[in-house]
Amino acid sequence: AHSFGLLDFAIPDLECDYFGTSLHKFLSAPIGSGMLWIKKEHIPKIWPLVCNDKPQSPDIRKFETLGTRSFPIEQGIGEAIAFHTAIGSKRKEERIRYLKNYWASRVQNIPGVQLHTSLKPNYSCAICGVSIKGLTPAQLDQQLYNTYKIHTVGIVWENISCVRITPHVYTRIADLDVLVAAIEKIASGVKG
Repeated sequence: AHSFGLLDFAIPDLECDYFGTSLHKFLSAPIGSGMLWIKKEHIPKIWPLVCNDKPQSPDIRKFETLGTRSFPIEQGIGEAIAFHTAIGSKRKEERIRYLKNYWASRVQNIPGVQLHTSLKPNYSCAICGVSIKGLTPAQLDQQLYNTYKIHTVGIVWENISCVRITPHVYTRIADLDVLVAAIEKIASGVKG
C-alpha cells in the first residue's frame, strides 16, 4: 500500500507473480480504490470474486466485473495518476524522503526522543517512527493532535511502540518546523 505511488519502481522489475495495492496512500487516489497486477500466465488460474461469465479467461479485465460501482472513484484514479506522472516517480520519492529526513534529523538528538526508523535511503522513505521517553504512543499522539493539530498514528504492535509520522509530497517545511518544535516542547515537559 505504501510503496506504490511513493517509490520509483516498475512492477514488472520486481519479478513478482502478483501485486495488489491501495491507491489512496501515496498515489492520492480516492479511498476505496486499489489495483491488482497479475503476471500474464497466472491470470487464467485466478477466479474473480464477483461473478464473471468467463472466470478462467486470460484477460485481466475479468476482474473489472464489479456491478454497481463508483464512477467518481474511477475518475479520481485517473486524476491521481496524471498528478503523479506530472511530478515524476523519482522526484516524488526524493521529495518525500527529504521531508522525512528534514524533521527526523532535527529531533533525533533531543534528550528523551528516540527514532525507530533508519534515515538511510535503502531502509526508509516517508514513514518514520518516533517516541518520547515516559509517554505511550497514545499519549504522544494525543498531545501532538490536541495541542498542535498534528495528525499522527500511534502504533503498539509486537516490538513496535511509537508514533508514525508520514509527510506527503504537499507537506510544507513550515509544517515540519511546527512538528519539530512540538516534539522539543513535549520532550522537555513543556506544555503548549
